[in-house]
Amino acid sequence: MSLDLKSYLQNILTEEELHQLVRSYDVVGDIAIIIIPEPLLPREGLIGQAILDNNKRIKVVARRDGNYSGEFRTIPLKIIAGENRRETVHREYGVQLLLNPEEVYYSVRSGAERYRIARLVCPGENVLVLFAGVGPYPLVISKNSQAATVTGVEKNPRAVHYGRKSLRLNRSINNVTFLEGDVLEILPTITQKFDRLLMVLPHGGDAYLDAALQVLKTDGWLHFYSMRERGDFHGATETVQACCRRLGLVFSYSQTVKCGHCGPRQYRICTEGRVALGESR
Repeated sequence: MSLDLKSYLQNILTEEELHQLVRSYDVVGDIAIIIIPEPLLPREGLIGQAILDNNKRIKVVARRDGNYSGEFRTIPLKIIAGENRRETVHREYGVQLLLNPEEVYYSVRSGAERYRIARLVCPGENVLVLFAGVGPYPLVISKNSQAATVTGVEKNPRAVHYGRKSLRLNRSINNVTFLEGDVLEILPTITQKFDRLLMVLPHGGDAYLDAALQVLKTDGWLHFYSMRERGDFHGATETVQACCRRLGLVFSYSQTVKCGHCGPRQYRICTEGRVALGESR
């Protein structure tokens, strides 16, 4: 959810300050997460209070106090208004997600994409989600499809902690399992084959393709996420095809879906299609 700050502050900030203002912010549960440019930092308390006064659903206003970084792509936050907490429950397509946005990566803007995938899942499918985070893909898929099982693999122990707590919050969901550990260590221990494989790590996911495809059924569906510039979407398809050729497989029925705009000419995309045995096998 993104709301326009300028309308809240047009009678409080100067014209120059309004020009510097980042006009939108994200809402995760009842926490507003905002960006405040350095010249406006002395006004952060006023800006935070304006958000609270104009949106009764919001109980906490947090300023981004750095950039996404580290292995788990977390971001430091500073509370500037409201309650002094970082934990919240976010609701998405019938699912409750408990999380702390400072300890785990979560993109509220990817909610529609998660629901899109859920609507593609056929009854009785076994689904594997790699880099599952706090579990939005597994839980949304389970809630909005007739999947037989949904398994999420995640290395960040705090994300797995929240995923399992969210599973207990959503009492009607009983077919989701979370596995904690590095994907390359977990995959060899999995004996099950899956009908659908999601690789939702947008940076560096190609390093895991060879291992991941070993647990995908013949004619199973692959959804491979990556970051690509406009005009280079075919590069992701070529990456998947090259991996499949190495393994004696064929990647077909491919399509690319734009599912996030992450900067000038930069998009988060999902390359998806069926993976089958090659003719030589």
